[in-house]
Order: sequence, then C-alpha cells, then structure tokens
Amino acid sequence: MLKKVIVAFTLVVMLSATGFCALYLVREYTKVYRITHIGDMWSFVRMDANVSFAPFVEIDRDDFPHPPYPQRGDLLVAVDGRPANEENYFRAFSMDTPAGRTIEIMFMHAGEINTTDIVTRTIPGPLKLQIWTMFILRTLIAVSLLFTGIWGMVRRRASAAVRALSLFCSALAVQMALSSTIVAHLYASFQIPAPVLIAFTILGLSSSSFWLKLNLLFPRMNSMYERYRLAANVLIFLPILIIGVWSLASGRVAPLLVISIYHTVFLTGGFVLLIRNFKRARSFIERRQTRLVLMGSFIGIVLYIMYGWFRFVMLSAGFQLPVQTNMLIVNIVFLLLLPIPVSIVYAFRKYMLLEVEGKLRRGTRFLVVNLSLLLAFFGFLYMFGEFVLQSIGISSQTPTLVLGLMLALAFLPTQRKLRIRVEDYFYPEKKRLRELLRDFLASSIVRTEETSFWEDLQDKLAYGLAAEKIYPVLRMEHDGDFTLQNREPVPFSIRDQLLEKLMSRDDTILIDEAVESGRILLTDEQKEWFECRKCAVILPLTVSSGLVGFLVISSKTNGEDFTSEELELLSSFSAQIALVAENIQLLRERIEKQKLEEQLSVAREIQEGLLPGEIPQVPGLEVRALIRFCLDVAGDYFDVMTLGDGRILVAVADVAGKGVGSALLMANLQASLRTTREMGATLSESASRINTLIFDNTPSDMFITFFAACFDPNERRMSYVNAGHNPPILLRKTGESRKLTGGGLLFGVVRETGYEEVQISFEKGDAVLLYTDGVSEAMDPSGEEFGEERIESILRENPEMDLQVLLERIEQRVEVFHGSSGYSDDFTLLAVRAT
Repeated sequence: MLKKVIVAFTLVVMLSATGFCALYLVREYTKVYRITHIGDMWSFVRMDANVSFAPFVEIDRDDFPHPPYPQRGDLLVAVDGRPANEENYFRAFSMDTPAGRTIEIMFMHAGEINTTDIVTRTIPGPLKLQIWTMFILRTLIAVSLLFTGIWGMVRRRASAAVRALSLFCSALAVQMALSSTIVAHLYASFQIPAPVLIAFTILGLSSSSFWLKLNLLFPRMNSMYERYRLAANVLIFLPILIIGVWSLASGRVAPLLVISIYHTVFLTGGFVLLIRNFKRARSFIERRQTRLVLMGSFIGIVLYIMYGWFRFVMLSAGFQLPVQTNMLIVNIVFLLLLPIPVSIVYAFRKYMLLEVEGKLRRGTRFLVVNLSLLLAFFGFLYMFGEFVLQSIGISSQTPTLVLGLMLALAFLPTQRKLRIRVEDYFYPEKKRLRELLRDFLASSIVRTEETSFWEDLQDKLAYGLAAEKIYPVLRMEHDGDFTLQNREPVPFSIRDQLLEKLMSRDDTILIDEAVESGRILLTDEQKEWFECRKCAVILPLTVSSGLVGFLVISSKTNGEDFTSEELELLSSFSAQIALVAENIQLLRERIEKQKLEEQLSVAREIQEGLLPGEIPQVPGLEVRALIRFCLDVAGDYFDVMTLGDGRILVAVADVAGKGVGSALLMANLQASLRTTREMGATLSESASRINTLIFDNTPSDMFITFFAACFDPNERRMSYVNAGHNPPILLRKTGESRKLTGGGLLFGVVRETGYEEVQISFEKGDAVLLYTDGVSEAMDPSGEEFGEERIESILRENPEMDLQVLLERIEQRVEVFHGSSGYSDDFTLLAVRAT
C-alpha cells in the first residue's frame, strides 16, 4: 500500500512539474519575444518596487544622443517627468514603446541632479543572442530532465532508485525553468500568482535533497540507509521542509545564503556518496554507471554551486556584473548542465556506458583545449596592442588586426596538435595501442598467408590491451555460419540476434552490458561459450559488402576494465582490420582459383584426349561430330570406334550435372564401354554391365543418359540401345523419319535391369542425328526451348548437305535462337549417313 502511495505521489509531482514548466517557459517566451521586438534603453538599472529611484548598474552610451551622460552608480530619479519607481519606469518603457522615441530622464551624479534624453532602440545583436541562447538552453535542460523522469517511471516505476531519479529530474527541471531571470516579469503576457511561484520554487530547491537520496539508492541501495530508512529520510527532507514553510509563511523565498548553504551541503553529500559507490562497485557495470554519472554531472553541478556563492558574495559586496557578462556565465553553466540527463539515462539503461563516457571525455577535452587557446590568443593580442605597440609609439590598430588574422589561421592546426598531445599525455596506453595497430596493419597489406595474419593480430591485440586471449570468429564463404579462425565450430549463426546487432553497427559491444540491459538475447550455448573464455568485448569486422566476422576479446589479465579510449581506438581500426582480412581472403581465393584453373586446364586436355581426335571413317558411312563445353570440363560424351569386318560403333552420353564430377564419370563411362566391347559383349550386355557399375560406384543423385549404335554398311543394318537418352532422329532417304527410343532406363537408377538391342535397316542415303539436351533445351530470352521439332526440321531441309556443314548449321541456328554462344549446358551433335 505504501509503495502505491509513493508511486502516486511521484506521478503527481512529475505531472505538476511538467505542467508548471510548460506554463512558465511559455511565459518566459513571451517576455523574451517582447523584449527583443520593442524599443527600450539598454543601459541597465536595478529596480526596487519600494523606492522611487534606481541605481545604474551598466551604461550604454548609444542610448544617449547628447551629454550629460550618467555613470555607473548614479541614481535614476525621474523618467518622463515622473518619479523613477517600477510602475512609472515600465509606463515609459512599455511593450508599446517604439524604437526612436525620445524620453527625458533625470539622474543624480555626485549629489547633483542632471537632465538628459534617452532615444529608445531595438535590442543590440549580442545581447539578443545571449537572451535567446539562455532561454533555449534552459528549455532544453528542463525538457530533457522531464523526459528522463517520465522515461524512468514508464520503464521501472517499482524501483525506489527510479522513483528518486524521477523526483530529482522533475525538481531540477523546475529549478532550471525558474533560474536566472534576466527580463523583468512585467514584460510577460500573463502573470503567475506569487504563492504558486513560491511553492514551485521550493520544489525546485528540493532537487538537492532528491540528489542525495538518489545516490543512496543508485546503483544499489546503501546498507546504512536500508537499516535506518525513516531517520535518513527525515534528515534528507527536513531542511527543505523548513525552508518551504518559512517561505510560504513569509511570502518570499528564503535568503540566498541559506539556499547556498543548503545546496552546497546536499549536493556535495550526494557526490561523496557517488564517489563511495564508485569505489565499492561490485561489478564493472556498476563502476561504469557511477563513473558516467560523475562525469556527466560533476562539472555542471560544481559550477552551479560556485555560481550561487558567487552571486551571494557579489550582492553582499554591492557589486553587480555587467548584464551580458552575467548571461554569458549563466549560459556556460547551463551548457555544462546539459550532460546530466543524458548520463543518467544511459547509466540506468546499463548500455553503451563506456561509449557515452568516451563522448563526454572528448567533449570535455574539446572545451578545455579550445577555451585555453582562445584565452591565450586573446591575451596575446591584448598584450601586443596595449604594451608592444604603445611602447614603440604606434597608435594604428592595423598591426593588431593582421596579427589577429594570422592567429585565426593558425587556430585549427594548433588546436588539433594540442588535442593530440593532451590525449597522448593523459592516455599513453591509447597512443601505444594506436601505434602498435597502425604498424601491424601497414605491414599486413602485403601479406598473403591468412593463418599468420590472424595469429599475429591475436598476439598484438592481446599485448596492447593486456587481454588474456583474442578469438577471431570468421564468416564461412558459402553460408551464414561462423567458425573460429582455426575452423573450430562456434555457436553463432547469421540468424542470431547477436549477429543482427553486429551487422547493424560498426563499434564495439561490451558483452556484460548487452546481456544485463537485455539489448541482446543470447542462447544458453552462446552464454556458456562466452563464459568459458571469459569474453568481455566483441568487435565487428565490417566492409562494404557486409560482416566478414568479429573479434571476441577476453578479460584483462590484470583484472581491470576496458577504457572508453581503448574501445574507441578498436572501433576506429575495425574497418581496416576487416579490409586487410578481406584482401588476404580474396588473394587466397584468387590463388586457389588460379590453381583450380590450371588443374581444370590439364583435366580438359586429358578429356579432349579421351574424345576421338579424328573421326574414323569406313567405306559406306559418313560420320561427323561436334561438341561445345559450357565449362572447362564437360559431362557430355561421344565416341566413335571401328569394329572388325567394316563395322563402326558410335555413342553419345550425357552425365547429370556439369564440371569436374561429371567429367570424371564421363571418363569412367568411356573406359567401361571400350572394355566391354573389347570383351565381345553385345550392345545390350554392355549397357547392363555399365549400368551396374555406375549404380554401385556413384552417389544416388548421379545418373547418365546413353545411346550407342553399331552400323554395318555391308549388311545395310544398324543395331542400337537407348538408355534414357534424347531419341536420335533417323531420316530415311524416302523422307520418312523415326525416333530411336528402344532400349531401357538411364544408367544409375536401378541396379538390375535389362536393355533391349533394337535392329533396323540402314539403307543408302539414310541418316541418323544424335544430340544431347544442351541442343534441344537451349532457351531463348523468353524461356522457350529450341526443341526437337526444330532439329528435325533442319535435318529435313538439308537431306544431302555435307554432315559437318549440317552440324555447324544446327549450331548456328541454336545460337541465334539462344541469343549468344554462351550455353548453360554442354552441347553435342553426332551424325551418321549411309553413302
């Protein structure tokens, strides 16, 4: 029940703070808009509603068209003929006052009353810029803090630390909205009742109490606070409660001294607790969380405390800074408060902690280096103009302008060199690691051996990072799986969430942060793999074509955590490492490809040697053949063998597939056919024996279509066996055609099967055309096949054409139909004619 009440109270405070900030900032906007669009005097006075005079705190001579001119500290006693109280002042310089109006004023200087005129002007450019900058920064900080508080309550409202965070952010947002009012309230379009302003001012002041409580709960609850929670809460909130009751009762905010003491004690106490939590962190994540909040808030809050004391001292001494100087200081303080909500959000998310810390470090170095250079340059210019030129009697400002231009041209190169020197001084390990990686990658450009590259990289990185071991995990060439560099399997696949995250970013991932924050879901196998190897960091290796792998870096040997500088440097070198690795891999593949091409060239020479180099001719028959390979070696086969007593055997076959495997099987087929024929086997016996051999010695997905025919020109007969091959076309001299289909199944499908040997007449003028599916199944761009009908048509159109010319005619027609001479399958033609 109590927890529900606390959650409800937190939500009410957040909603109230959000509504008030929105209302107050709209009111501020109307003030800023009006003051930047009216005519006014820009010599500033300090108004007091209870007196009829106002001291000048800043003089701008451009307001006065003629003397006498007031000086700082003089009293403005009358405006436009009326006493210089607040009401009369804003009646003369109202929202309707145009630029160019002349207004008479009276002022007291050294006890004497002087009368002069003021000519109203629009706001000067530098002042306008300062006012808008302060308003925008204040709005950004308030909105960021409110968003941080709302984000926390939406994500984890049950957490006491998150509720303290939301209350701190809400209170600080109100304080930022109310702080440093430069433009008078009378310029606003509407007013907010004083009790409401006082109430929310107290809420804003309570941010220091919530800051102290937040650090008692973050990143885990303080043991003493947990034991004495009630007493601790009383001590934390009693001072602000007393200040609030007194302010509401008196109708005005507590004195600046009381507020400064309260802020100093509670904000300092919060920092002491934060430093203590950092030193006693139980894990690297807790250490990173507290360090990130320290870095994001320390400078801004310390300057905020110092500015409060500075204002108190100045007011106590009766001294007031020029308005623009005061606004510049406020703007710098506001700018340094901006990292607070960012650092807190990332600290509670437990993700990208070192990355954000690195950005804060770089931003701090950038500011320090640039401010130091600007101060040095302007100081040098001032010394040159005030002392050097005056000492030699030169009154012209031209030498100073020339020197200023030269310094401006030298600013960027000097800034870059100084920043690098600062980094090398404060982070020598980063310089050492950068030089080590740079030298290694420069020497690796000419490497050709992949194993030595990865082994040397592991040694260099392990030495430079003081890591126990480096594991290169590389993507396999033909699928989405990964292996270690030594081909050891790993539990990673391209479909894993981890790999999806790696492909979407090119910077490092801390494994503990990714798992703890729930950003990446690892499988049990992956968790075990990381834990066994004490893995801490993952570095993606990405090139333009995608992810080539990643490096897994184990924990440090000295037990320390990795630094943001180390991870930043690793990220900057990841692309270069990936590129060198890819180049080595491409070079290796090129060498392997060259070796394969050399081997294929030899294989092709051997295969061509197995094919008939010259077609044997016998009286009474004309035989011609043509073969084209789609690859270096082919799966198509033809053979022509002379037999005894004037007979001749021709064969055509097509091995399933293409390439080396098909070519080897084709060579085996040729040897088997010649062996069986030498043994005197018939065509049907040869087919049966070859089928059994193919079935027993090849994979189940390998098969062969085969056709063989024996021609006897003396008997004018032919016998043939067709084992599932494209039916050859027999064209009789009479014009009758026939497809030769008799035989049996293709080789390699069924082990024990018989083949029929068909015998037919083969008279003078008859012709047979044998072909493979590379001819009949050649496609045009629309996907239509050339087909057997077109082959038969060409044969019919040229019954007496020389067979070699006929085969070339068919090849030409197929090329025209296909659209090119580059075939997707081997291409074989063989023709026999009785003469």
